[in-house]
Amino acid sequence: SSGINAEYGDAKTDEYINYDKTGNEEYEDSKEVVDKIQDALKCCGVHGIETYTDNTTWVKKHGDELVPASCCDDVETGYCNSTTAAVNDVGCLDKVADTLSDNVGLIVGISLGFILIQIIGVCLGCVLCQRIARDGYKEV
Repeated sequence: SSGINAEYGDAKTDEYINYDKTGNEEYEDSKEVVDKIQDALKCCGVHGIETYTDNTTWVKKHGDELVPASCCDDVETGYCNSTTAAVNDVGCLDKVADTLSDNVGLIVGISLGFILIQIIGVCLGCVLCQRIARDGYKEV
């Protein structure tokens, strides 16, 4: 779990920090991803609302009380006030790690299923090659 935390935290912190940079398609995509993660997992920021409220660039632009609307339960678009709205104050890093940990059995099972299908396909291909080599190629 700590490995997941380190990887996700390092990779996603920039996307959360650059949340409100507009005019650049890369940042618009990041904003959409961050909003979907925050909305689906009911979380806010990497480690909590502090990802926004403790960031000097964010505070200069929005103040230290505003967070993205996707952090709040009762606001659909724009930003919400973290002191008056129902804010999901758990960080997304912990939520993602917990979600992956909770579903590790399912992830492993599906992966093993795909691997098994591939192995069966290779075996059937070898059998077919063997029969063609043994019987020769016959046109129908």
